[in-house]
Amino acid sequence: MKKVVLILLLKELMIQMTTNNYGDSFITPAATVRWSHLMKPDDKFGNPHHSVTIIVTDEIQEQLDAALASLSGTKINGLKTDPDTGETLVRFKNVLKARDGITKFPVLDSDDNATETTPFGTDVVRVRVTPALISRDNSVSFYMDKIQLIERNWAPSEESGGGGMGRVDDGFVTAAT
Repeated sequence: MKKVVLILLLKELMIQMTTNNYGDSFITPAATVRWSHLMKPDDKFGNPHHSVTIIVTDEIQEQLDAALASLSGTKINGLKTDPDTGETLVRFKNVLKARDGITKFPVLDSDDNATETTPFGTDVVRVRVTPALISRDNSVSFYMDKIQLIERNWAPSEESGGGGMGRVDDGFVTAAT
């Protein structure tokens, strides 16, 4: 009997430790994409998810800080400084679409209609996110609900034949056949 009670108490404790407390969703102002995994889920570490990493503006930082304070969190997950540029970046994730078998994360255009175009680095987007207090360490994660492409800046270079890297003078060139 004591063993059963102990098991039930441990199960309840585990549920409490992994339960998230969600805050109010918000939409970021327009922000530049640094990196995205929206074409297909990122499954490198075994938990498939879609994500977008954006450059944090002062206004976005205020939104993140307000959500952190409203949930009484101690740190923001996915927030980092780019060592090369000094820019602050934040990564928003969504695991639910990948769990549902959706390969390409749905994107909206600036008219709020579905589009097949996927945001990549240098594109400008708005992201609807929901903050969640992670009870195991009192941190706050921001889950991506929707993404809207505002400005398309990414394009493969014409002169590179579509490779997206651009031409380099005096570099290696494959011999014509």
